[in-house]
Amino acid sequence: MKAPRILLPAVVAALIGLVAADALAQAAPQRPRIGLVLGGGGARGGAHLGILEVLEELRVPFDCVAGTSMGALMGGAYVGGLSPKEMRETIEATDWGAIFDDTAGREELNLRRKQLDDRFLSALEFGATPNGLRYREGAVAGEKLKLFFNKLVRSEFAERRIEDLPLPLTLIATDIGNGERVAMRSGGLSSAMRASMSVPGAVAPIVREGRKLVDGGLVDNVPIQEVRDRCGAEVVIAINVGSPMMEPEAVQGVVSVVGQMVNLLTEQNVSRSLQLLKPDDIYMRPELGEITAGSFEKQMDAAAIGRKTAEAQADKLRRLSVPPAEYEAWRNKLRNQAVKTAPRIDEVRVTNTRFMNAESVRNAITQKEGEPLDVKNLSRDLILLYSEGDLQSIDYSVLTERDKTILRVSPVEKAWGPDYLRFGLNLSSDFHDANFNIRALYRRTWLNSLGAEWLSALQLGSEHLIGTEFYQPFDQRQRFFVSPYAQYVARNAALYYNGSHQADYQVRGWEAGVYAGTNLGVYGQAKLGWREGEQRGRVETGLPVLPDLKLRTGGPQLTLNIDTYDFAFFPTHGLRLDARVFDAQRVSSTSPGQGKYGRAEVKLGAARTLGDFILLAGLEGGAPTHGSLPPGDLFTLGGPRKLAGFAQGQFIGDEYAYGRLDVQYRLTRPIPLLGLSMLAGLSAEAGRMRNSVTEPTLTGWQNSFGAYLATNSAFGPVYVGIANAENGKARFFFFVGTP
Repeated sequence: MKAPRILLPAVVAALIGLVAADALAQAAPQRPRIGLVLGGGGARGGAHLGILEVLEELRVPFDCVAGTSMGALMGGAYVGGLSPKEMRETIEATDWGAIFDDTAGREELNLRRKQLDDRFLSALEFGATPNGLRYREGAVAGEKLKLFFNKLVRSEFAERRIEDLPLPLTLIATDIGNGERVAMRSGGLSSAMRASMSVPGAVAPIVREGRKLVDGGLVDNVPIQEVRDRCGAEVVIAINVGSPMMEPEAVQGVVSVVGQMVNLLTEQNVSRSLQLLKPDDIYMRPELGEITAGSFEKQMDAAAIGRKTAEAQADKLRRLSVPPAEYEAWRNKLRNQAVKTAPRIDEVRVTNTRFMNAESVRNAITQKEGEPLDVKNLSRDLILLYSEGDLQSIDYSVLTERDKTILRVSPVEKAWGPDYLRFGLNLSSDFHDANFNIRALYRRTWLNSLGAEWLSALQLGSEHLIGTEFYQPFDQRQRFFVSPYAQYVARNAALYYNGSHQADYQVRGWEAGVYAGTNLGVYGQAKLGWREGEQRGRVETGLPVLPDLKLRTGGPQLTLNIDTYDFAFFPTHGLRLDARVFDAQRVSSTSPGQGKYGRAEVKLGAARTLGDFILLAGLEGGAPTHGSLPPGDLFTLGGPRKLAGFAQGQFIGDEYAYGRLDVQYRLTRPIPLLGLSMLAGLSAEAGRMRNSVTEPTLTGWQNSFGAYLATNSAFGPVYVGIANAENGKARFFFFVGTP
């Protein structure tokens, strides 16, 4: 009977404790579970930042977060450990115009790639596969966007996984294959952020766990139900930053129709989500006015509007406030999760490749084994690799295997490679004469482990051309190479005399040769080789300004090309040098007395920017080095960007000099994703042709002055302008395409 007497006081004490605990719980009820919902809206999502700042100031914690598109970026960064202050600094320091350009910039491309892009538009590149032509899946691949997310959530220290974060986080995407809503609650954080922001048609989808995912705004732009399911949220703080519907009269053109269609889909699912709100929930829709989804330069303006919107709801938000000590403990749980020192890399490992040489990928990564990870240089290396044009994407992760830290680089080659078909065109006219050409390039890449290529080109129009070239590097870094080539050209040239179009001259010819050369880093290329060729010319119609010609030549040719322009057609800084010397050692001609000769030509250009003004300067010159030039190798002057007040090729002679100065003003800034910009320019030109066979009375320096508007497009640059010259005619001109 002693045991019951001993247990009785313990049971009584336990009952008293339970009663006391219940009484305390009733006296101080726990705060409700709170879910934060951050909606999608592109640059309008900057408003989330201002709202997060107010939530911190009012000490409002939350128990889970769900985000879509830009809301996924903000939510992932915040739960990943960034404070609103750090997020603000990152957004302000980011060049949002450049982040949607996946390349490293033209000045970082090798000269061979620059020359291909300048003549055959990369935007018109198709994969030539056994199943037909294939095209890329988005205007941009999102490569810089993904690396930006890696940096934002500190993936360089270790792969950040959603399930390891201190708060439950869900990011919403859409399965482009079946239209299903995909709630990403686990797996890589940065890839989930990237998937949720893949605007269809603008940013390429991302494959994640076997599903091809695009922007979640198509199915659930304000995912209210997600936080109720994820953490049992009793109170939802929902922020809607979606773009409003356009008025019917504003829907004009393909772009606005597509934008309105996306808005319709988004608004339909947002309306369904808003019906889930309860009386105690807090809903905010900042009045963002003219700030559009693409106004990334106005994100801080959106943040200020978001702050005002949250402050207007301050009374409701204060009801969710917790004591300072409790809030500080909650916030520290988020902030104190990132490793502060870069890991030391024991091994750099490149995953398997399909046609590229994996060793060439490793050679392009400057990260040294045994040293701390340099994520800034690594990101630059990956963008440079991507810019070479062989990859669909490239990413990295930091792994731990036993006692080793592995930097794993994962290149994904283009699914539509390694053979490609590109197109280009140009159309030019001064409303007296016109030229039109359309061209195609078939490019076979990675024919061997050193990166050999075979190019075949065809052009039809005012100038017909068919040609081929084989490019064989001697080492993996492609410092040295050899390139045999052959081409056939047929064109008609207008011949002028005393300012009037007097004849049309038909030129036909072939050229073949082989070069040995060296690539001068990404800045240029030097080549030396032997060139053989034949030209035939005759008067097609009109007066015999030039005699009929049959010319066969052979000899060494030296070329030097340096190009550091940031843009091929609208450079804002950089230099460009093109020099060519040909020495005709073997000459056979129908022209009496035509013997051996040499020909040299140099072109130099420079660009510099001062605020919104761009200064462009150019100098050119050509002359015989010995002997006299035959008609087929004479120089020309005249036409847009070569004395625009005169006709195209109006001056033909054996020695010329030319100078140009342009002042351009940027009317618009490049638009993110599209990159479009518009310029207004004034030009002053001067040129002189000695021994001109077409304009013998126009001796000495000739001047030309003009004004123009210019922009870029999917088909290359577009110029529209007017020019006048004292001895020429006032000419309107336009040009579309690539030279």
